Amino acid sequence: MDNHIPELISRESLSFQVAARLQELQALRSEKQKALRNAPKGRLRISTSKSGYPHFYLVSNSNLNGVYVPEKELHKVQAVAQRDYNKALLSAAIREIELLEKFAQKYNGTEIEDIYNALNPARRGLVSPAILPDAKYAELWRSLPYKAKSFAEDTPEIYTSRGVRVRSKSEVIIADSLDSEGIPFRYEFPLTVKGMGTLHPDFYCLNIHSRKEIVWEHFGLMDNPEYASNAVKKIEHYDKSGYTLGEKLIATFETSTTPLNAKHVRNVIRKFLK
Repeated sequence: MDNHIPELISRESLSFQVAARLQELQALRSEKQKALRNAPKGRLRISTSKSGYPHFYLVSNSNLNGVYVPEKELHKVQAVAQRDYNKALLSAAIREIELLEKFAQKYNGTEIEDIYNALNPARRGLVSPAILPDAKYAELWRSLPYKAKSFAEDTPEIYTSRGVRVRSKSEVIIADSLDSEGIPFRYEFPLTVKGMGTLHPDFYCLNIHSRKEIVWEHFGLMDNPEYASNAVKKIEHYDKSGYTLGEKLIATFETSTTPLNAKHVRNVIRKFLK
């Protein structure tokens, strides 16, 4: 079954990466500037003995050969070495910040998409875009056929607000929350998982912006020891198949005394799927 929706290039993510990198570099700059304000003076000279063992000397303007530092005072040379490293690190961070800030000012990450969006609707219908608009991509993704898991005859009939049949009231909460947040999903989409064969995860979701497909499993009987043990094994098998928890796998849990919280579900959606 081919579930691939062709696009000539991937969705733009560089601006997000640049912003994240800038945030890290700015934090690094602040930390190293603070550290250097209290850094020791002097210079470090290292010589190597015939046996290959390093000897450390602290050099000052009044003693250019340096004062030998015994092993018990190694912290003194470590502080000087760290200071020198921090200086080099700070200089590199400042250069990269300046470069990325200039890039961010000039870079328009939506220029390629804007070309298609700016076309007259009649002309737009005549061309194949390099990147599909989000709404069109979501529409195609939803429309791809698949064979869901069947329901046994004695299974209670539970439906979401959109009329999708599910297996529990907790799944209604998740499905309705996904719908209200505009997140496309496939219920019990067949997925091959190493060591377990074909599984039908509760929800197979699409992050429309990143085009990332994410599995959502809800484990609703966690106060049952056998069920909980199987849940852990299932998560481990997902990980072996590339569905790492917190990246391409979402897991929610509940017990008989701690039911699924709708607010928590919405927070999860906004964190991983928006």
